[in-house]
Amino acid sequence: MKTVDLKKEHPSIDTILSMARFDSIMIQGADGAQYILEEADEFEKEVKALGESEKFNSFLQERSKEKGGKSLDEISGKLEDAEMQ
Repeated sequence: MKTVDLKKEHPSIDTILSMARFDSIMIQGADGAQYILEEADEFEKEVKALGESEKFNSFLQERSKEKGGKSLDEISGKLEDAEMQ
């Protein structure tokens, strides 16, 4: 990981983004705050898109209201009962 210290150097945004294509970059601001910059992969892009999707979030809200299903303990108990018979 390369560190870019903005107290010592002043690369352009395009230069920093070009560097991030090949490796993660730690950027240290003039105030000492540190940031990590790296290229987003397809999974991260998909997560962001789904998080911003009203339709998907509505679907998740509806699913969370559904009752039903069985706990692992219930299923395990039924399997044990079936084995005893």
